[in-house]
Amino acid sequence: MKKMRKIIAVLGTLTMIMAMGIMTHAAGAATGTITITPPDKTEANTENTYKIYKVFDASGNGEGISYRVKKSKSGVPDMKAIYDADPDLSWDAATVEHFILDSAGNVHFGTERIVDGKVVITDSKATELSPQAIAAVTAYVTEEDLIDTVTTTGVAPGSSHELPNGYYYVTTTTGAAVSINSTNPNASIQDKNTVPEVDKKITGASSIDEDGKKALAQVGSEVAYTATLKIGKGAKGYVFFDKMTNGLSYIPTSLAITIGDVTVDQGNYTVGTGSETDDYTFKVSFKDDYTKTLAVGTEISIRYKAIITADAVTVNPEKNTAYLKYGDENSDNRTPVSETEVYNAKITVTKTDEADKPLAGAGFILKNAEGKYYQYTAATDNTSATVTWVDNIKEATEYTSDDQGNLNGVFTGLANGTYTLIENTTPAGYNTADNIEFSIKEHDYTAKNLEQTATVINQSGAVLPSTGGMGTRLFYLAGTVLVLGAGLLLITRKRLQRLQ
Repeated sequence: MKKMRKIIAVLGTLTMIMAMGIMTHAAGAATGTITITPPDKTEANTENTYKIYKVFDASGNGEGISYRVKKSKSGVPDMKAIYDADPDLSWDAATVEHFILDSAGNVHFGTERIVDGKVVITDSKATELSPQAIAAVTAYVTEEDLIDTVTTTGVAPGSSHELPNGYYYVTTTTGAAVSINSTNPNASIQDKNTVPEVDKKITGASSIDEDGKKALAQVGSEVAYTATLKIGKGAKGYVFFDKMTNGLSYIPTSLAITIGDVTVDQGNYTVGTGSETDDYTFKVSFKDDYTKTLAVGTEISIRYKAIITADAVTVNPEKNTAYLKYGDENSDNRTPVSETEVYNAKITVTKTDEADKPLAGAGFILKNAEGKYYQYTAATDNTSATVTWVDNIKEATEYTSDDQGNLNGVFTGLANGTYTLIENTTPAGYNTADNIEFSIKEHDYTAKNLEQTATVINQSGAVLPSTGGMGTRLFYLAGTVLVLGAGLLLITRKRLQRLQ
C-alpha cells in the first residue's frame, strides 16, 4: 500500500511541458472532471485549445490507486528511446527514472535493477517528470487516445466532464506547461505557460517621450526602433510581426537581433517581408529548437530603422505596431499589440497688405536655429520626400504667394526646434516684412504646436524726397512770401507820397 501511495505522488503530477490528471482517488467515483485555467495575461479574444489524452487505465479503493496499460496499448512510454536518440544522454535503467511495467501488469515510475536475478523496482520520490519522460509520453499517445478537446477564450477556464478513471495527458496549443493540482475526481489544471511579452519603443528620433511611445522626427530622417521580446515558459512557435503605415519606409539592412550584447545567430531565425494583403511589413520567425533553450524571462532585442516619408503628418501620426504570435502552427495566440507614433510639424503662411487684401509675389524661406536654410525635395517614383538644411541661402526652397495670398508650398516635415520665417522676395511698392520666429515644442502633439500658421502683412512704401537736403518746396514758399511783401510795401509808399 505504501508503494502504491508513492506511485500516486509521482504520477499525480506531470509538468514542464504538458500535464496529466488522475481522476479516481475518491471512493465510488467512476468519472471525473478536469478544469483547465489558461495562462495569466492571455488576451481577451485569444483562444487556447487543450487536447486530453488517456494514457493509462486506473482503479482505486478510495485510499490507493493502481495503473495499468490500456487494452489498446502494449508496453509503456519508452524513455530509453529518448535517451538513445540524444548523444548527450546516457541510459542506465538503474539510475534514470522512467516508466516501468512490472510482471503483474502494474505501471510504475522510478528505477529498476536486477538483484539475484529478479527485477527490483524503486519508485520515484520526484513530484515532476523530466523533459525526457514527457517526450516519451508525447510519443506514446496517439489520436486514438484522445478523449476530449477543450477550448478556452481569454483567461476563462474550460472543463471536460464525465471522464473515466485514468491517468491523463493534456496538451495545449501554447506548448505550455500545465500541472494537476489535485488527484481528486474533480481535478484542476493551471496552464503554467507564461504568455510572452512584446514591448516596442522608439529609440532614435529628434525628440522622444520618456516611455518611447511617441516622437517628433523630420521628414527624410531615420527613426530607430527596439522591440523587446520576453520569453515565456513553454516557448513555441514565436513569430514577431511588425506593421508600418505608409509614411514609414523600413530599412531591411538595419535589422539586428541580440540578447544583451550578444548577436543572435541568423541560423536561429528567418526574416520575411510582408505584402499589402499580409498586413505586416516584416516578420521574424524564431526556430523552436532555439527558443526552447532560452530561460524563461530572457529578453530578445529586435532593433531596426525606418525613414520618415510622409509630408505634414502632424496630428495624424505615422504608426508602427508590433505583436508576437506563439503556440502551435494552427493556433492564433497573440500578444497584445505594442504601438508607437511618429509626428512632424508644418508652418503655413499667408500674405496680405495693410488693408488685409491678399498680396501676390512675396517669397519666403525658413531658417533653423543653426542658421541653415530649409530645402525640400519632393518624392519621386524611386525616392522619398526629404527635408534638408543648407548653408547657402540661394539653395533654399522659397515659396511664393499667389493672388489669393497663399504660398505655393508649406514648410512641412519639421521636427521640434526654433525656426525663423524670412521674406526673401518683396512685392514691388511694399516694404519687406519683419522676420517671424516659430517654436515647435517637443512632447507636444496638439494641432496648436504641430500645425502653426502666420499671416505676414506688407506695408506700402512712403514717397521719399526727390533730392537731398530740405527740398525745393520751402524755397518756393519763401519766394512767394517775399514777392507779396515787396508788392505790399510798394503800394504803401505810393499812398504816403500822395498824402504829402
